[in-house]
Amino acid sequence: MDIQSLKSLLEIQALQTLGSSESSSTDNESIFSDMINELLGETSTARNAKLSSLLATGTSNNSNFINQLATSEQSPLESFLYKGSNAVFIPESVKQALANTYATNKLESYVSDDVIGSTAYANSLAGANEYTAIIEKAAATYQIPAKLIAAVIKQESNFNPTVVSHAGAQGLMQLMPTTAQYLGVTNAFDPEQNIMAGAKYLRQMLDKFNNDPTLALAAYNAGASRVTKYGGIPPFKETQNYVKKVMNYFTV
Repeated sequence: MDIQSLKSLLEIQALQTLGSSESSSTDNESIFSDMINELLGETSTARNAKLSSLLATGTSNNSNFINQLATSEQSPLESFLYKGSNAVFIPESVKQALANTYATNKLESYVSDDVIGSTAYANSLAGANEYTAIIEKAAATYQIPAKLIAAVIKQESNFNPTVVSHAGAQGLMQLMPTTAQYLGVTNAFDPEQNIMAGAKYLRQMLDKFNNDPTLALAAYNAGASRVTKYGGIPPFKETQNYVKKVMNYFTV
């Protein structure tokens, strides 16, 4: 998402919260647009001063919204901009709500009862037989269940060692080139290098998230920073489906 898209979303949120008369709506929209433009070009000190001024003169409704920006853990500019990890501003209330939701949706929530044991999943890992020796080596090296590694491979590439995603991820465990380089891979299409590197990265995610397989898988798919930011599995349909499918493969 680019800056213009973020500005548009923020303007909509501001206008929804202002609740002013029709005659003042245009003025409020203009003021808010100007504020965002100024925030994007000012220093931290100048931004804080501008926010303080807006708080002193604004209506009670938009003051609440601006105050939330002013008191966020990140600076306003950092909150609006992507910083490599695609991090964006998320109010504390939203973070807490997501954390509460995750607290009541443990592992069983990501394993679908209607497919466990079904023929659709019963033989789903048969393709791993060709790579049994490598998977077992990776499992022993990084202390990960061999079946979990096989489940990830199934979801990532369906056991195709030469597949390349539209985003550029390569091989059995769909390693991005930069990640592969970081993990010491010289040929991402070599099954042994790919599986060993993918298992190593999965081990790092398990270590980071207290050996919770659902969080480790979410991090493998969407990035560790997003799992940390949302306090659990991110609210992305792709990631939630990814976790559920891999866990189904793993637990069948």
